[in-house]
Amino acid sequence: MDANREARAIAASLPFDRFSSGLDGSLVTPTDDSYAAARRVWNGMVNEYPAAIAYCESTADVRASVAFAREHDVDLTVRSGGHSVSGASIASGALVVDCSRMEWVRVDPDDRTARVGPGATWGTVDRATQSFGLATPGGVFSDTGVAGLTLGGGTGYLSPKHGFSADNLRSIDVVTGEGERVTAGPDQRTDLFWAARGGGTVGIVTAFEFDLHPLDHDVLYFESWLPVDAAPDALRAYREYQGDAPDESCVSPYFAAVPATAEFPADRHGEFAFVLSGVYAGDPVAGRDECAPFIDRADAFAASTDTMAYTDLQTMMDHDFPDGRHYFWKSVPLPELGDDAIDLLADAATSAPSNLSTVVVWPMHGAVERVSDETSPVVSRDAAVVVNVEAAWDDPMATPENVQWVRETCREFRALDSTPGTLPNFAGGSAPDADDVYATHADRLRRVRERYDPAGVFRYERE
Repeated sequence: MDANREARAIAASLPFDRFSSGLDGSLVTPTDDSYAAARRVWNGMVNEYPAAIAYCESTADVRASVAFAREHDVDLTVRSGGHSVSGASIASGALVVDCSRMEWVRVDPDDRTARVGPGATWGTVDRATQSFGLATPGGVFSDTGVAGLTLGGGTGYLSPKHGFSADNLRSIDVVTGEGERVTAGPDQRTDLFWAARGGGTVGIVTAFEFDLHPLDHDVLYFESWLPVDAAPDALRAYREYQGDAPDESCVSPYFAAVPATAEFPADRHGEFAFVLSGVYAGDPVAGRDECAPFIDRADAFAASTDTMAYTDLQTMMDHDFPDGRHYFWKSVPLPELGDDAIDLLADAATSAPSNLSTVVVWPMHGAVERVSDETSPVVSRDAAVVVNVEAAWDDPMATPENVQWVRETCREFRALDSTPGTLPNFAGGSAPDADDVYATHADRLRRVRERYDPAGVFRYERE
């Protein structure tokens, strides 16, 4: 039986009418006209057929969904922002608890905190917090869901200054696998709070509370586009810079194809290039001086430097990652950016089967590395950089070669002196791989999940 027919059979065998009548929100099943759109997520590579999607509008709806899944022995997944690069937020034959309608943000400017609903995106959070001159680290795309990013760690432009998104959690409200509503924080249910700070789906979080930080000025963003053959020397200069880079600086070089736009020389369009890119979260004038070695490159064939509002920075790349495109991402943390890794970077980028793909070098200095390894499940904080291998393509028939490119490239980086574990947001795929992702923290994470979900109601992203 194919997945579509199986989903219909499961839905027909369950009392969804009774369940739906008790929801504040609504339920979509395979026989509904809206099902085709409802089962889709941002990543076009994900093509699953759930038995039903419960659009929850309250914590009561979430608890009712968990109770229904427990009673009828149905797999349960959780969807909020709907990016789901890994595909873990939706599964064939499962009940999807969709929290996207629970989108709210309440900022306390005096306490410098924000309470955030599980359906909020970072764009919603950024607009709310910036109205008070405050911010918290939150990825690099405005339509990324707060829940998914935070529960997977969460790296962003403010991470060198303030840590991962998960590092800025003060507390969470959670519906556990047993349907109990609990609050976890540094002083209560500390094991659950630890697991939620990057450990994936440890329950359904119905509210996040974040620390906020002052950011009442524009930030600096720059890009310098260089030929690929200039990358080795530029990366060695970057390596030296990162040795004592200030917390305000988030320089993240990457390889990408040159866009076919007027900002770039026509004879470069479509070829892979090396880009020195970065953000300075402190005073923009000081940032211009700090980042001058990257900005004022004589070998750059295109360059730009801008100061902008943080909300504009957070939306700047949204159009580069459109809804429905196919994505497969994995990452490898490196204890140092050695010459062998530098040589491999250019080879990996130029061998990508799709010119929509990128290879990014993400910095791990500052607040990220100062957080104790015991405060969250996320490992590899002592890495110098993380190499993110990001395949993107439009033709479904090209899926095997793009996935293979990502996996093979990561295997080559792993063969170097890599750091155990990886960033959960960039783990790639939804297969059980907790040992690979969380390394020495994997067993501890499993114990927490077993305590709060002994029946295994949730289908976990990392098992």
